[in-house]
Amino acid sequence: MKLPTTRHAHQGEGRWGPSRTVFWLVMAMAVFILVSLHGKLSPSQRRTTSVGHHNASADVLPDFNTLVKVPAKEPVRGTSSAGGDAPPADNTAASSPVDDAKSTNGKDAAADGPSDNGKDYPEDENDDTASASPVPRYPPPVSQRGPLFANLPYDPLVTLLVAIPTSADASEARYRSAVRATWGARLRSLRVPSLHAPAATAKLFFFIGTKGLTAPQQAALNKEAAEYGDLQFLQNVEESYEGLSRKMMAVHEWVHDNRVAFPTLRFVFKTDTDVWVQVNALLYMAETHAAEQTMLGFKYVRNVRMMKGKWANPEYSSPVYPQYMAGAGYLLSVDIASWIATNARAGWLKPLPNEDALLGIWLAGSPVKFIHSPKFKPLLDPRHPARITDLHPAVCQDDDILFHHLTPEGIRNLDKNYDECESPCAETCKQLAKERAEAEAEKARLVTEAEKEKARKVAEAQGRIRARDGAQRALPWQRNGSHCWEEDEDTS
Repeated sequence: MKLPTTRHAHQGEGRWGPSRTVFWLVMAMAVFILVSLHGKLSPSQRRTTSVGHHNASADVLPDFNTLVKVPAKEPVRGTSSAGGDAPPADNTAASSPVDDAKSTNGKDAAADGPSDNGKDYPEDENDDTASASPVPRYPPPVSQRGPLFANLPYDPLVTLLVAIPTSADASEARYRSAVRATWGARLRSLRVPSLHAPAATAKLFFFIGTKGLTAPQQAALNKEAAEYGDLQFLQNVEESYEGLSRKMMAVHEWVHDNRVAFPTLRFVFKTDTDVWVQVNALLYMAETHAAEQTMLGFKYVRNVRMMKGKWANPEYSSPVYPQYMAGAGYLLSVDIASWIATNARAGWLKPLPNEDALLGIWLAGSPVKFIHSPKFKPLLDPRHPARITDLHPAVCQDDDILFHHLTPEGIRNLDKNYDECESPCAETCKQLAKERAEAEAEKARLVTEAEKEKARKVAEAQGRIRARDGAQRALPWQRNGSHCWEEDEDTS
C-alpha cells in the first residue's frame, strides 16, 4: 500500500511554485536596478565599478598621471610675472591632482564645467570608448592652477625635464653659458623615437631664487631670461647652500604646477651647473625605465652622517642616512616630484641640510625604487680636488653619462671630445686619433706600393710592346737571322 506524501509549507506548487516565483521576481528587480544605476555613472566611475574597487588611497605614492576633465568655459583672465594668468590672491594652497579631480564636481564645475549636451566630451555607448581619458585644455582654468604656474608653451613631445638650480653670481653665469653652448644645445636639438610619445624630446630650465637680489642683478637676470627663455624665478627663495633644500622643494612644486604643459612627461633630471651630461644616453635611460616611483643615479647606502662641515646635519638623529642618490645628477619619475610638492605644501616635509640625503629621508619606507648606475660620476679628480678642467683617465669611461666638479672650460673640453670621437674621455680621443693616423699611414703605404707595382708592370708592358714593334719593322732576311750570300749559294 502506497503511503500519502506530506507537503511542507516551504515547498512550491510544482516547478514554478510561489516561493520560486517570488525569488525570480526579486532577482529581476535587482538586475534592473543595477543596470539603471550603471547607466547613470560617469565613465570614470563605470571603469572603477567594473574593476570592483579603487584602492589608490592605500598607495604611498598615488598615481598622478590621471587626466581630469577640464572645463571648457574660458576663465577670467589676470596678470602674473610669468606672463600667464595669475591665480586669485587668496589661492595659497597647492593644486594637487586629487583636489583638481574634486573641483570638477563642486562649484567650480558649475561655473567652468562643460555643458551636458555631449558636445564637449561625447560619450559612446561602448564602455571602452566612453571611458577614454579626455584631452585636457591648456592653459587650465585659474581654479586649477598652482601658485608657480608659468604658462609655458604646450609641448606633447617632452618626456624629460632637466632642472638645474643656479644663482645670480657671475661664476654661475659663466657656467650657464657653458651649459647652453655644449650639452644644453645638444639636448635642445635631440629628438629620439619613443614608445611614450610621437618623438621624445627634453626641456632644460635654470632655477634662481629672487629673494635678496639687488636691482642690477635682477635686471641682468631679466635680460638673460628674455634672451634665452630658460630661466625660471622662484619668489621668496633665498640663494644659499643651507637653503638649497627649501629651494629644491620649490623646484618640485614648480614641476607639479607646470607638468600640465607636458602631458607625456615621464622623468625629471636634477643636476648642477658644474657637470657635463651625455644627453643621448640620458634620454635613452629615461625611455627604457618605468616612470612610476623610480629614481636612477649614483646610489649611496648607509652613508655616515657628518657632524661638522659643509654637509653637517645635526637635526637628523640617526648616525647613518637611508639610501639616497648623489645630488650631482639623478632621474626621478614625475609622480615623485608631485608627491613631494603636495606634501611640502601640506607641511609634512621639513627642509634639512644636505638636500640629496634629505630626499632619501623623505622617501624612506616608501615603495620608491632606487636604481644604482655607475655611469653617474659624482667623483673628484685626484689631481684637482676643487674643479676639473681635464679628466684623469682613471675616472673616465666612454659610456659615462655624467661628470661632476668641472670648470666651464672642462665642460667645453669634454663636449669637444664628444664631438670629435663620441666620447668625453681625452685618452679615448687620443687613441682613436692615433689609430686613424696609423690607418692613414698604412693606406698611404699600400697606395705607394700599389703605385710602384703598377709602374713596374707598365714598364714591363711597354718593353714588350717595343720589342714587338721592332720585330715587325725588321727586313725579311733579318727576321730569321740568314744573310744574302747564303741564299745565293743555296740557289746555285
